Amino acid sequence: MISREEARALVLKHARLLSSEDVNLIAAANLVLASDVVSPISHPGFDQSAMDGYCFNHISLAQGFTLKQCGEIQAGGDSKIEVGVGECARIFTGARLPSSCDTVIMQEQTSADGDQITFTNTALKTAANVRLEGEQLNKGEVALAKGSLLNSAGIGFLASLGVTEVSVSKKPSIHIICTGNEFAESKSDLNEGKIYESNGQMLVACLHHLGIEAVYETCTDQLDTLTDLISVREKESNLLLITGGVSVGDYDFTVPALEANGFETIFHKINQKPGKPLLFSKKEEVAAFGLPGNPRAVLICFYEYVHSYILKSMGSLNPTLSALQLPLATNFKKKDDKRTHFLAAVIQKGQALLLNVQGSHMLGSMAAAEGLVVLPPEGKDYHAGELVEYHIIPQ
Repeated sequence: MISREEARALVLKHARLLSSEDVNLIAAANLVLASDVVSPISHPGFDQSAMDGYCFNHISLAQGFTLKQCGEIQAGGDSKIEVGVGECARIFTGARLPSSCDTVIMQEQTSADGDQITFTNTALKTAANVRLEGEQLNKGEVALAKGSLLNSAGIGFLASLGVTEVSVSKKPSIHIICTGNEFAESKSDLNEGKIYESNGQMLVACLHHLGIEAVYETCTDQLDTLTDLISVREKESNLLLITGGVSVGDYDFTVPALEANGFETIFHKINQKPGKPLLFSKKEEVAAFGLPGNPRAVLICFYEYVHSYILKSMGSLNPTLSALQLPLATNFKKKDDKRTHFLAAVIQKGQALLLNVQGSHMLGSMAAAEGLVVLPPEGKDYHAGELVEYHIIPQ
């Protein structure tokens, strides 16, 4: 049994980088850049007004704070107007400054009497309220680096530079197998001790959040049946996610079924709660995670390990969950069971508030969770205000 730090290191070490492809910018949402994107233009591309107001040459203020309005410039409009010393022009946010102007005063800091504009702010500095050419980025500079995950802001940023196509790592092909004899096919089956399947649907939703479309299927607890199914699905996948059958029960067949198909176990069992039975194995270009059957453990193992594996295989520079150090909102007693604990939590008033009901089979509190508090193996009494590790769950 290994530590969660060792498990994470092994998962990242064995993540195989997928090939890349060129795609339309919109289609690149939630994907990882396979190469640097170099800006084809400077941004802004010209000196522009940061707000609605009046543009002028700052030397005009040496003659007083009332200037004559000589014209108007709209965003995207003609800015070739000549604004002389002692003059100003009405200008709107985003409009290009005339070459004769270097400063803008906001509309709220002026009063108008016909074409006479009086400034009520007499402390303006040169280039006030002006977005300078290349202030954000110069032509030829790297706009977004290889390994960046393209979120909505990244898409908008590249679109503002005129970028229409990018090179991204391909998404992995993932198949989900949920093992068990206990899944109900109809409501009447619940009376026979069966349950509704939820792990497969939950994992499909997790992958959808990453922009990955996946399907799941159930498999009965029979070694031959699972072995044959893995043999078929591994040929169609970069990654297999198998829930259930990874412990030491009489009907736990995930390990032998994978081994029968030539998969090598990288690790099996982590010193953590929940999710102790987690399995990670590989066969050439295909990886497989054997996830526990309990839904809460499935979800935590997905976020802590599977999510990182997927992002690393797509070339992400930051594949692991974002982590913070936060003060605990309340006292908590951790039993000395020598395991790392993952506890559902939310941030409330800058503190990590643990949610009620933390059982490995209980999803209710995870549905409300914003993150996971991670407590090291040692047993300890934690006091309100004490700093703890907090992992942010993708929402």
